[in-house]
Amino acid sequence: MSVTVSLAWPVIAVLLLLSLGAARVAAENPESEHFLPVRELYAPAHFGNAYEVMGAAEMADYLVEMKWMGFNAYSDWFTATDVNDPYSAEHADEKSRHRFEKKKAIYLAAQEAGLTLNVIICPNHVYLNQLADKKIAATKGRRIQGQLICPSTPRGREMILANHRNWFADTAKAGIKFDTVTAFAYDYGGCACDQCSPWILTSAKLTREIHKIAKEYHPQIVPWLCSWWWSGEDHKLFNAWAASEAPGWLKGMTMHIEYNQTRPKDVPVPEGCRKLAFVHIGYGERSGYATYGKMGPVFGPKRIPVTIAELKKLGFSGFQAYSEGLFDDVNKMVLAGLASGWHPTPDAALRAYAGRYLGAKEADAARWVSLLKQCVDPVNPTELREELDSLGRNEATNWRIKQWRSRLDLVEYERAKNAERFLDAQDKLYRDVYGLGKVEHVLNPAVGRPDWARRSTGKPDR
Repeated sequence: MSVTVSLAWPVIAVLLLLSLGAARVAAENPESEHFLPVRELYAPAHFGNAYEVMGAAEMADYLVEMKWMGFNAYSDWFTATDVNDPYSAEHADEKSRHRFEKKKAIYLAAQEAGLTLNVIICPNHVYLNQLADKKIAATKGRRIQGQLICPSTPRGREMILANHRNWFADTAKAGIKFDTVTAFAYDYGGCACDQCSPWILTSAKLTREIHKIAKEYHPQIVPWLCSWWWSGEDHKLFNAWAASEAPGWLKGMTMHIEYNQTRPKDVPVPEGCRKLAFVHIGYGERSGYATYGKMGPVFGPKRIPVTIAELKKLGFSGFQAYSEGLFDDVNKMVLAGLASGWHPTPDAALRAYAGRYLGAKEADAARWVSLLKQCVDPVNPTELREELDSLGRNEATNWRIKQWRSRLDLVEYERAKNAERFLDAQDKLYRDVYGLGKVEHVLNPAVGRPDWARRSTGKPDR
């Protein structure tokens, strides 16, 4: 149902404006001290994480909730990891086709929800079947990983550009309208051969070619770069190249915030390029084994608000929030809630979260806020479980509540060095709460697992 307000009804117009609430009005006011205009959720669907496991309709519902939290943009990665070329008559298979059909469906859902669309690319990361020709293989080196080919070889560059043409043409045909494309030079990406050195410039030139192709199908699309893993020398080289060879081309730089820091490095960017931050929300206050949900849900009640304050202080335009699943749900709420101006304080955001997602009545909201904060580093898991029992009346059907019980259990078993119960609880969290199957790469709970957490029985670890 829509409501139209005409000039003949000024009183009604005023009443409608007031009914929006001061916080929601502030969210649309760039002059608000709480406002960051770009609030993007980067949710790559890969490695068996929740975004890859969820069906398109389920993911669409979740994106509606992300919009409610305060995000206004969405991105995924055109990932070729572990699949063949879905556009190849010779190599296409069901797995590769399904991956890209699902990505298109989710992008369309995000567009329907009113989110602006960004797409992440790692320019020289290619499909499995494209690695067969060793003559075009990338030269590996420090921080150079993935399914990579060398863009300095004619055949390699041709293949890379063809891949991107297929992606941008296919998405445009589906009705998807990308606003931005963000390229990562590293992780995945890179080639250490002499022709590609320095890599940061080879990557920039390749990205510029890819952007020209993208504009053929998405005329409004503008280029961003992410400085994940960039060195100070990379920034200097790129800025000099941009000033001389591509003035005005780059429109955004998502600046890498290193682990356990709350602000990006304050380095110059090319003229006309807006500064954004790449905010890692997959850990709590500090990174460690618990990163990516291996110890249950993560929450940085101090780190996230301080990060927002730092970005405002530095004059940043917003952020890409890097997420690898559902376990960072509370971080999402606080980050987007504060950055949008919809909530003036972290506690206000948490009270709204408790009311919408945890079934909290107004009288219980403050108790939920206290409980969530204490679960970050629980002093007494037993007491907190009792409080959870009192508050979590709908826990049996609410994954958001169940994940916090898992958090308390895992902390207790970790402190007791009880490997059997710890691993059983971890399995239950992954399967019964988050609905995950096999997870890979750094998301695998076996990666970084402490030595004490080994089963003494013949039962296999996850």
